[in-house]
Amino acid sequence: MGVDSITEITDLGFSKGTIVETIVTTYNVDGQANAAPMGVTMENSQCIVLRIYTSSLTYKNLNSKKCGVINITDDVELFYRTAFKEADTNDKLPQNWFEKAKIIDAPRLRAADAHIEVAVINIKQFDDERADVVCDVKNVQASNIFPRAYCRALFATVEAIVHATRVKVFIAHDDKRKREQALRLLETIKECNDIVNRVAPNSHYSEIMTDLHQRINSWRAKAESLR
Repeated sequence: MGVDSITEITDLGFSKGTIVETIVTTYNVDGQANAAPMGVTMENSQCIVLRIYTSSLTYKNLNSKKCGVINITDDVELFYRTAFKEADTNDKLPQNWFEKAKIIDAPRLRAADAHIEVAVINIKQFDDERADVVCDVKNVQASNIFPRAYCRALFATVEAIVHATRVKVFIAHDDKRKREQALRLLETIKECNDIVNRVAPNSHYSEIMTDLHQRINSWRAKAESLR
């Protein structure tokens, strides 16, 4: 599979004011590669903003190293395993999933369809829990891939994974509003699950949704035990 350089991130589906789901890769303090699903927004063709929880490892890495890679993929397995690293040995991702970025000091996912290398130029506090990390685009590369047929199960599964990362944090939160938000997100996840079961039963997508449902049940049980 060949690789072409691309000068505009708009060629990858980015548009101003639109959140796109990606996987952001950074180096930890110990030099290990880290990856986490993250919605990002384009300010212009050279500027991308990541709104990140300041308690997250990705935020700490970006704040320390001042660079990272935004990986573009529609591989549900990558989204799932980078979102819930406890699915992997010792809560760490296989390091052979990664390779060094071309220009900046950050890792990138070998299996991603495209890579956007960015440098942090500003960090602005958004609220008590999140900050906007403003990044300058340094390099963009994309693979030549065959077009893929649209399947609603793929996007429903990614949507459920993204919501589940918030449920995990909110379901046992001290703030009642956060717990109520978790319940609303659970309803959305149920709708996503219904789509997967309808259009892709007995598929890889349904296997991930089943595993996700088990994880959610364990979070709910733990939250109940703390009350």
